[in-house]
Amino acid sequence: MDLSQGLTLGRIRGIAIRVHWSWPFIVALLSWSLANGYFSEEFGWSAPTRWGWAIGCALFFFASVLLHELSHAFVAQHYSMRVPSITLFIFGGVSNIEGEMQSPGQEFRVAIAGPLLSLVLGIALATAGIVAGGDAGSVIVYLGFANVTLGIFNLLPGFPLDGGRVFRSAAWAKTGDLTKATRIAAALGTGIAWLMIVVGVLWVLFISLAGAWYILIGYFLKTASESALGQVLVDKMLAPLTVSDVMQGPPEPVDEGTPLSTIIDTRVVARGERCILLSRNGSVSGIITVTDLARVSQERLDTTRSSEVMVAAANVVTVTPSTSVSEAMRLMVERDLHQLPVIEDGRLLGIVGRGDVLQQVEARLRFGRVPR
Repeated sequence: MDLSQGLTLGRIRGIAIRVHWSWPFIVALLSWSLANGYFSEEFGWSAPTRWGWAIGCALFFFASVLLHELSHAFVAQHYSMRVPSITLFIFGGVSNIEGEMQSPGQEFRVAIAGPLLSLVLGIALATAGIVAGGDAGSVIVYLGFANVTLGIFNLLPGFPLDGGRVFRSAAWAKTGDLTKATRIAAALGTGIAWLMIVVGVLWVLFISLAGAWYILIGYFLKTASESALGQVLVDKMLAPLTVSDVMQGPPEPVDEGTPLSTIIDTRVVARGERCILLSRNGSVSGIITVTDLARVSQERLDTTRSSEVMVAAANVVTVTPSTSVSEAMRLMVERDLHQLPVIEDGRLLGIVGRGDVLQQVEARLRFGRVPR
């Protein structure tokens, strides 16, 4: 599931808060479940009242998930790590923390922050609900229970859940090897995922269809565990490489007054280029990508000049020859780019693309140059 895209609601301490397209679905499902389940059984409320409380509780729960993720993010920022975004999606939330942890202790503190906040918040809400009493107090107690459950679930030692990262920090401290610790934690995470899938299947067969959630969560955890392990291995493979090792020579710029149809025919179709440099009076003035070209209707391709849709050079994301390949790849994924210009001292030296990086990964996998 691609979580790099989503609607940005705002920023907190420079962190973009996003909602994935799957988020409204789970909010609607959770609201429906509360309105027609728990609230219908426990309270003699009218339908509008039940739905009002249900929607409010669903939104409050995801606000709690956001606080959970922000606690991870703030601790990571304390260690000078960049956190570009937090995304709320169907399974809760995820913090996009750039880079790997520098020590087992750092990993432990960043990982444990979320579950601790959820547990403390849950206990506080439950206590407040008991003191308040009445229907509102019962709802507050329910929200407290939900947060305690969130904290406990995330403490499961299944990588990349928070508990899995806590376990990895312990394995890292024991072995002194992050890659080996990640393999151990990922194997445990995959085992827990399969256990959840089996339990879900049995639940569906012998109890109710509610077991489908265990199957879905187990599948997600299995996929996430394998993906996290793969990312660590790829990062280690690419660690020695800089952009200068994989970049291509600079392509010949096209005059910014060239019609888009000409660029498509001569550069995109004929050469397979996805990023074309544009020039004005012999100097690079901007770039235009296949994505930019696709936004223009077929009827306008002959009459639209490249300068009308290009990204000006001043706004182009660039890297230097000494930039690590891992950092360049993260930039491309984060900004949804396929290629980056390589510039040093104002001179264009080349282009590095996702394909160049993937070729390195493929070659190292094929010839056994994989970290053990």
